Amino acid sequence: MRFYEFATTKPRKPRKPNKPLTPEQSVVAAKRRQVDTAKLALKNVKDAQKRRKDAERARRISYAGTLQKG
Repeated sequence: MRFYEFATTKPRKPRKPNKPLTPEQSVVAAKRRQVDTAKLALKNVKDAQKRRKDAERARRISYAGTLQKG
């Protein structure tokens, strides 16, 4: 047997070149990109708020723990 017969990955097919979009298709594609970007930005803001809230909660818990010890 030859080495390439043991290969676990399949050879890649050559990519076909994409045809240029029509003006209507390019408008739709641009709007989709805008929507995806806005969704990602909203997710990032929500994640940042969640991290900030968790950090504040942890800070309060650690502060309350030091008050009880003293």
